[in-house]
Amino acid sequence: MLLAILAALIVVVGTGLIGPTEWNWIRLTIMALTIISLLIVGTVPEHFLEHHLWDHVARQHLPRIFVWTFGTLLLMHILIEYLHLEGLIRESLWVVLVIACLVGLIPESGPHLVFLTLYVQGSVPLSILLASSIVQDGHGMLPLLAHSRRDFVQIKLINLVVGLGVGALALSLGH
Repeated sequence: MLLAILAALIVVVGTGLIGPTEWNWIRLTIMALTIISLLIVGTVPEHFLEHHLWDHVARQHLPRIFVWTFGTLLLMHILIEYLHLEGLIRESLWVVLVIACLVGLIPESGPHLVFLTLYVQGSVPLSILLASSIVQDGHGMLPLLAHSRRDFVQIKLINLVVGLGVGALALSLGH
């Protein structure tokens, strides 16, 4: 069934019925990821699909990612539309830089959406997004945290110092 759904998705995206009508990076990305998914689904054992993909990824992680993303976007909408924080943010970019780097220490990617959203809306400059991106590594550090808390903290501190340095340099240059 999953093979049929992915094959149908390739056809409808390829013909332009779903997604962008012109061939751009979005349509190419959707097609490439769908083709890769089709190849994975067609070649891996049923156990992998059922246990790892469905039980673990779809049922455990997908709801959390949805809640983080929805919650972040809702919070940003409320902050920007009703509290009108753009002026306050623009007046204290150095404080926002530090906050962005400190939030980047959280070993999940959801909080990073705050600064991505602020950048897309034009509320913060590229330097803030850049600093946040340098410090933020999503779930990538969780295996190291399970292995060695000391190494995890050392790497996060290095990321923090580099993120703050690059962000401060870019912010002072007006980016």
